[in-house]
Amino acid sequence: MKKYILSGALALASSLFLNSCGDTPSSVDQKSIDSYTSGSIAIAADESFKPVITQEVNVFDSSYPQATLNVAYLPEADCFKQLFEGKTQMIMVTRALTAEEKKACEANNIYTKDLAIARDGIVILVNNKSQDSLMTVGMVENILTGKFARKFKVVFDNQNGSIARFVSDSILKGAKLSEQVFAARNSEEVIKYVSENTDAIGFVGMTHAFDPTSTLGYGSFRKEVKVVSVKNDSLDRFILPYQGSIALRDYPFHRKLYFISRIESNLASGFANFLTSEPGQLIINKARMVPLAVQLTIRDVEIKP
Repeated sequence: MKKYILSGALALASSLFLNSCGDTPSSVDQKSIDSYTSGSIAIAADESFKPVITQEVNVFDSSYPQATLNVAYLPEADCFKQLFEGKTQMIMVTRALTAEEKKACEANNIYTKDLAIARDGIVILVNNKSQDSLMTVGMVENILTGKFARKFKVVFDNQNGSIARFVSDSILKGAKLSEQVFAARNSEEVIKYVSENTDAIGFVGMTHAFDPTSTLGYGSFRKEVKVVSVKNDSLDRFILPYQGSIALRDYPFHRKLYFISRIESNLASGFANFLTSEPGQLIINKARMVPLAVQLTIRDVEIKP
């Protein structure tokens, strides 16, 4: 069995982040000062990325105790709503603003910057007793629209979440979803439901699908559910959503993670710089996602079954 391991310099730190490392506390209450490493901001983050974003926030907080990052994990649509209403200084989502959205924001004196910092895959889960461990893209489409011969109960984390939008826009391209589709409260509930129902099929982000305790370089999937291999028609083979196959875009269902921050918030800029720095990108790498702010080398590794 061939898998891929990513390696790279992971040494690209943005200048603002590096310059801020020398900050020292003064007699002024640093938590009240909006700087790259102090102050308080609200962040709205897509719930499907909660494991990796939580790690990013924890490391930043421990490195800069004068900074407070108040993170709300929400469906993606609600993250954008918070930004448009001026309730948050940063959002972490799977797309940049459209030209129309930028124009509307600027009309309300909301000016932003954005960058894609990572790539991940949409992982398809079935029950461990299911025989459907290999699927074509066409089979996935038919399951989602209810046209497949056997009926599945399809579950997402949230009907307003990024995964539901990806399925609608990128897989079904606007086709109507089956009536056997419902939303759980979050990604962990998706995994729990699939593990308990033999006719269920669930969709989650990569960071929820991998076992966080695994010491394997390429990672291992959680044991309570089965991860589906999806056929790449061009390569004529079935692909699992490992980090290397996402980096090479061999796995058919992949997406990006962006930050969108308000430019007037220094702390939002400081955290954004951290996300693109060596420590921030290393966290993404260890979460089995693909860092996009560093150069990477992909090595073939032969694994005996």
